[in-house]
Amino acid sequence: MKEKKEKKADGQKAKKLKRVEIILSAAVDEDFVEGFKKNKIGSHFTKISGVTGAGFSNPKLGDAVWPQLNEMLVIYCTKEEAKKIVELVKEIREKYPMEGIACFISKAAVR
Repeated sequence: MKEKKEKKADGQKAKKLKRVEIILSAAVDEDFVEGFKKNKIGSHFTKISGVTGAGFSNPKLGDAVWPQLNEMLVIYCTKEEAKKIVELVKEIREKYPMEGIACFISKAAVR
């Protein structure tokens, strides 16, 4: 299936992509790395370590009261790859129901 392309101002076409953001407990990082390799997905990403915050699980603030930390992965990929990443997120959530794992997908385009 061909990716839809959008015309850029200079006449070239921009490939439409998805931006996948995953905020995860640092405790499950290795599961994501293994899952990405096994499924041949998420090979191009940005990883931000030491992310703090509070979501729907216990806060991860890196302090004396809430010492754990999160990590954040930002991945630009095709729609098909984004679907595979979401499936991996679901698998890891099932394996670790008490760990915070959030996944957000938005539109993106190479400019």
